[in-house]
Amino acid sequence: MLNVQNIHFRISQALSLSDISFDVAAGEMAVILGANGAGKSTLLNIVTGSVKMNSGSVLINKLPIQYWKSKDLATFAAVMQQQNQLQLPFRVYDVVMMGRYPHFKRKETADDAAIVGEVLEKTGIRHLKDRNYLTLSGGEQQRVHLARVLAQVSSTRSEEPCYLFMDEPSNNLDIRHQHSALRIAKSFAREGNCVLAVLHDLNLALQYADKIVLLKNGKMKGFGAPADIMTEDSISEVYDLPLSIFHPPMGKHPMVMPLV
Repeated sequence: MLNVQNIHFRISQALSLSDISFDVAAGEMAVILGANGAGKSTLLNIVTGSVKMNSGSVLINKLPIQYWKSKDLATFAAVMQQQNQLQLPFRVYDVVMMGRYPHFKRKETADDAAIVGEVLEKTGIRHLKDRNYLTLSGGEQQRVHLARVLAQVSSTRSEEPCYLFMDEPSNNLDIRHQHSALRIAKSFAREGNCVLAVLHDLNLALQYADKIVLLKNGKMKGFGAPADIMTEDSISEVYDLPLSIFHPPMGKHPMVMPLV
């Protein structure tokens, strides 16, 4: 389980988080929502340990995150960043294999190669495996990094959940691949793991999230199941825009529409 307790963080008046608490159990996918500047990515960076909080705690498998050695944590927790700055002409296969580096003893094994093959297939990029990463479109590069983090958290460990943290995983993706990426993340969670993602698209959150963390100006405006948290009043307040939630006659999930 991921347990976030009483997070406080401040750099300036414009960038702060106050009293943030939530949890993500094994088998769940949680989504952080909020308007631009609400603190979504900052919160994700604190949860993953890349930014130090002023006070509070983040527990992963019941241990504070600072107790984990980085090398050990990397074998069962991976972060998919919103922007990836890889500028070298690696093959796609080699980029995805980078996800296996924390598991290496000396070099890659047959098991590592098998895992990379599986995630290339799962993310639909096997046909790109020999391409130069730098020649790919933004959306294709995003799918390569999805495969890389999946390779990192693919493990034979079964006694504890693995963790996938995603900052805007639908960035640069067309609608088909947005849903594909989130279906993959949801399936990973359903295997007994934890997923925490930052999203901008409210409709994607309604469709895929088990829990919502709703932020406004660094403060938590709600946490819980989407049906409980994403009311017309709450989301209209958070986004400073009149929004309506409706149920399309042919759809399985409610949808959000601006009243403008």
